[in-house]
Amino acid sequence: MRISVNNNSIEVSGQRPLIEELREIGIRVPSMCYAEGREHRSSCMVCMVKDVKKGVMLPSCSTMPYEGMEIETDTDEVRELRRLSLELLLSDHRADCEAPCTLVCQRGIDVARVIRLLDEGKPDEAAGLLDNVSCEGCKAPCEKACRRGTVDECVPIREILQRLRNRESVLELHGEVSDAPRCEGLRTTVQRPSQHGAFSDASATTHPDEQFTFNNRLGRFTDQEKERMKKLYPQCLHCACEGRDKCQLRSLASEARIKSSRYGMGSTLPVKEQIPVTGRLVYEPAKCIRCGLCVYNTQDGFTFDKRGFDMRVVVPEESKSHVSEKIASLCPTGALFLKILMPLMLLLTGCRHSAEGEYPNAELPEHPQLMWEHRHNVRTVASPLAYDGMILFCDKHGQMKGLDEDTGEEQFSLSLDGDMEASFTIEDSTLYVGMMDGHVRSLSLTDASERWNYETEGQIAAAPVLTTVNGERRLFVGSYDNYMYTLSPQTGELIHRVPTGYYINGGAALWQGYALFGGCDAWVRIVDGTSGEPTDSLHLDSYIPSSPVVYGDCAYVADYLGDVYELTLSEGHIASHRKLLSAEEDDGGMLSVPIVSRDDVYVLTPDRRLVCLNRKTGEEKWHSLLKGETGECSPVLVDNRLLVCTKTGVVTIHDTSTGQQLWEYETGEQIISKPIVGKSRYYIQTARGTLLCFAEGK
Repeated sequence: MRISVNNNSIEVSGQRPLIEELREIGIRVPSMCYAEGREHRSSCMVCMVKDVKKGVMLPSCSTMPYEGMEIETDTDEVRELRRLSLELLLSDHRADCEAPCTLVCQRGIDVARVIRLLDEGKPDEAAGLLDNVSCEGCKAPCEKACRRGTVDECVPIREILQRLRNRESVLELHGEVSDAPRCEGLRTTVQRPSQHGAFSDASATTHPDEQFTFNNRLGRFTDQEKERMKKLYPQCLHCACEGRDKCQLRSLASEARIKSSRYGMGSTLPVKEQIPVTGRLVYEPAKCIRCGLCVYNTQDGFTFDKRGFDMRVVVPEESKSHVSEKIASLCPTGALFLKILMPLMLLLTGCRHSAEGEYPNAELPEHPQLMWEHRHNVRTVASPLAYDGMILFCDKHGQMKGLDEDTGEEQFSLSLDGDMEASFTIEDSTLYVGMMDGHVRSLSLTDASERWNYETEGQIAAAPVLTTVNGERRLFVGSYDNYMYTLSPQTGELIHRVPTGYYINGGAALWQGYALFGGCDAWVRIVDGTSGEPTDSLHLDSYIPSSPVVYGDCAYVADYLGDVYELTLSEGHIASHRKLLSAEEDDGGMLSVPIVSRDDVYVLTPDRRLVCLNRKTGEEKWHSLLKGETGECSPVLVDNRLLVCTKTGVVTIHDTSTGQQLWEYETGEQIISKPIVGKSRYYIQTARGTLLCFAEGK
């Protein structure tokens, strides 16, 4: 079949939509509501072309070519219509592409990213973004532009940056670490297209060779939104769009050199209303352009609600389980985005519990007193371990140190020559550790030599787990490349690996020769430790950020929403399961591992509660409200007492029968890693690298 495109005769197959035929011959046609090979409906009108013979404009995504067709794609008329279509979409799109503080900074600092890294507990990375740029003499336009100031008071940005540059504490200025998702890459720039680009430059006011980046603006908050912001965001609003780096709407608006929409309709949807769909998938309706790609490409998932100008895309609660996180790649804006998971640094070597607790030979002091402290001043999130009369810890840059357990004096040092955040495992003077670059390594603690090195294709977020299967030692390691690996601890050789649907954050729990583990695809899996073959699985309501716990013939696992499940195991299969605890809110944030005793299950919930559940009935026996937010750090059970650390740095001891708080200590620093307990003493490690030893006071 032959058609004419821009006065050039070409041959096309005639079996595909016009947009694909045009792209095949190198003519770029933009679109917002179309994805090749996916079901769609014409709605955005950004892909318009002109049928010269019929004298009409056509959406190329839903038009099939016909013999003798004559098409124009690069006239002023076509490009202007595409531009108008974009402006109509932008008129109902409520979001900040970039945070105002970043846009107005006269020193070129990515202010929003600095603040976000601080909220993620990464002061070293935040300081690195300052790049020796000083705020001295600056009149702080970032504070004047700060959207927080429209809610109550602006964030004291200049002072935060100054203290950060001087490596001083900024927590008292900026509050505690939040659960805001990590946000990568600011200041996207788009090059000016050629004169035969997809859009008209009739209204451009800058020089054609200059770079231009479109930035949408939120507008004013309503009184109701201000109240909601106060509850959701104690400090920074984090108003930069999490999905801006993949946003086609922003990219095309930049190319068209649109500064603002000429249509002032404005969205009536509440700003920054973020709806969790799956463990990582988040839907923000105010950014949705109603293209329908998520509706037409999920079965019983997303759907349209109402009609006309009031039509909205919604996802009913009962339909969320039908939605795959892969749908985010089809969304042409930041309305659907995946939160980037923070690596979870949990001590996962003690997945099997005894009736006496995790440390059967340990004791908690009756009257704890700080005996010594060691300040490392480098971010440290891997849990410490006791070894050969020392307390070993390793910072994020792979520098391991051993401190005398009695005095805190340094006795040992080892460089791993790489970044590491996962906890580590030690057996027979051999160290097993997973690195951020995906390598699993075995090193001798006697001569610091490397015994073997195995490379996965994703970062390692949890400690390798050692066990014996049919008389043979096995090392289980989960990776961000979506595989659970079984390695030989002697040689590092691959024995088998099991694929999953997404990242593996936690470690494996072992039961009668089987390995149980969860992942970010929300599946709990059981694998035969000998053959590596999956034997059973269970899909939960949200992704699983930590490890299961095995007690007897039961396994306990928590998902990110805060639901806790009990699985009854039999011959490698899940004989039955029940939900012991249902999340009271769907905001998520459940990161710690449940702790199990003979009669009870102890859980740190996202709403700051320490909860005790009866294992037999599943009923709540008691709960205690904690000071500060809970986080990755799981409780430690020793006899009839619980040692609890909150993310905000408060350490408490509770009675297991009543939940009554018996003791409290405020470290003033974030705590992520799990404590370790010895004979009448215990050790707390903060994320700032401070190791604290508590023993019986006089």
